[in-house]
Amino acid sequence: MRDFTRRGDLIRLRLGEYEVSLLESLVLQLSGLLEDGSPASVDGSGDPFDRWQAELGAQPTLDSSDPVIGRLFPDAYADDPAAAAEFRRFTQSRQVMERLEQAGTVLDALAATDEGRHRLEVPLAQVNDWLRVLTALRLSLAVRLGIESPEDADSLDALGEDDPRSFVYRVYEWLAYLSEGLLTQLGR
Repeated sequence: MRDFTRRGDLIRLRLGEYEVSLLESLVLQLSGLLEDGSPASVDGSGDPFDRWQAELGAQPTLDSSDPVIGRLFPDAYADDPAAAAEFRRFTQSRQVMERLEQAGTVLDALAATDEGRHRLEVPLAQVNDWLRVLTALRLSLAVRLGIESPEDADSLDALGEDDPRSFVYRVYEWLAYLSEGLLTQLGR
């Protein structure tokens, strides 16, 4: 991976074939996790009222027992399960659709690199989508790695290379590097 550069309204970065493949795999896994709980279809008529009515009628079916889902979609009312369920009923379908759209934005940009042969280009208008996807990926990996405090991260950082968690932790850190690079270029 080479440093980030900004040209006009584009942030550019060269990713290697392996990096493109890894990021694409992670985004596809996240999308798969979310698609398992998305409604089969939401009204595609283009009428905002019809879409809203379809969203409200769709019952979210995300596996709330999965800690990653719990982290990505935390309860709005921790002390009131009924209110949390009602809030989720009105918001989760839309949140899932937005996350899937953001993942699609990232996947489209990765596909445009032709497996790393071309620079990755992120228009400034899409940086927020990228940051949201990278954050969701990091949260997912943090849950799987058991990172709940800086001390947890420090202990993973000290693992030997032969520990399989070491690789996953390096990916977690790499995602932070990508986020930081985008944010730095955004501020220029």
